[in-house]
Amino acid sequence: MLIAKEVKDPVDFKEIDLLGRELERMARVRKYSDTGKESDLNPAIKARNEGPKKKAVRNQITEEQQAKLHDAFLKSQFDYQKVWYRNGHNRTRNLLKSRQIGATYYFSHEALETGRNQIFLSASKAQVHVFRQYICAFAREVAQVELTGDTILLHQWCRTDFSEHQRKDRAELSRQLLFRGFT
Repeated sequence: MLIAKEVKDPVDFKEIDLLGRELERMARVRKYSDTGKESDLNPAIKARNEGPKKKAVRNQITEEQQAKLHDAFLKSQFDYQKVWYRNGHNRTRNLLKSRQIGATYYFSHEALETGRNQIFLSASKAQVHVFRQYICAFAREVAQVELTGDTILLHQWCRTDFSEHQRKDRAELSRQLLFRGFT
């Protein structure tokens, strides 16, 4: 008799709405009983599962971000590191270096700069991950990009691997080799 009521109060409208939602819910439950599909109970599930799945792009660096990385890389160099940069085209660069001159830091940043495939080789996994930490921190601080993966795949242009001396599979890797310390 609520529907037939001539003048309805706000409470009446609220009850009509509640009854309508209950009827809809019961219809969904009946349909679910027939089909067993959860999307019959919740239509949002059907909408959520429609359409092609798009895989998130990892380690994407735009041209603008690459320009920021380039500028920051050049501005952060000491004079002797600028010599290293100018000699980056040489097939072999052998640095006789002392400690604490920023070679690990420099070559980590150069890995993002050059776009060449790289392998960082060091005495231990902990040492080699210093390279990875420098690369990730530089990208995060300068370009606001979070690089992920044990092997960093920059989808536009290069792959960067990290390995310790004892790894048996390092001979299979064909990349620019950055070897930290030898005797």
